[in-house]
Amino acid sequence: MKLRRLERQLPWPQTVPPQQLRRWLVQQLDQEAPLLRWAITAVSVDPSGDRRLQVEAVVEG
Repeated sequence: MKLRRLERQLPWPQTVPPQQLRRWLVQQLDQEAPLLRWAITAVSVDPSGDRRLQVEAVVEG
């Protein structure tokens, strides 16, 4: 099995509350390749209130 590492910055939509963030992130990352492990490594909010997540993941492929 070949593994690869992903780093992504994703917008965190205002419609996704923290309680649903895990499910939403898995859906976003699983579109690229089978997801093995992931972590949120940073959260940022710009002056306009837009939120961004820094995510690292390990996927197959």
